[in-house]
Amino acid sequence: MIATKEEFQQALLKLRDKSRFRNTKYLDLLKAQYSSPNHTITATKLAQAVGYENYNAANLQYGSLGHELAEVLGYKPPERNNGEPMWFWTISTGSEAESDSAGHYEFAMRLELVQALEGMKWVK
Repeated sequence: MIATKEEFQQALLKLRDKSRFRNTKYLDLLKAQYSSPNHTITATKLAQAVGYENYNAANLQYGSLGHELAEVLGYKPPERNNGEPMWFWTISTGSEAESDSAGHYEFAMRLELVQALEGMKWVK
């Protein structure tokens, strides 16, 4: 566990209060993932859900949100082989083994984040 429900709530509110949700689709991304079965979604489906042309834009925004949450939480995510942080890990878990039938990587939202979004009534 990287953060409690309450810590995720505080981090999300801090980002909101700093206007970090303005001019982004951060909340739309979270809502789309939350609404997916088992709160699990691919980048392609995220892109479709929020109106991006392809998964690259969804990956970029998702990673940016993960980076901002990680900074507020003081979390250092695991790194890729090239040393690049996997910022999405702040929001979700997943692995190549947990890909859909087409071989697309699936992001599974962290339970504490699910609980935070429900507690804040940001999702239905």
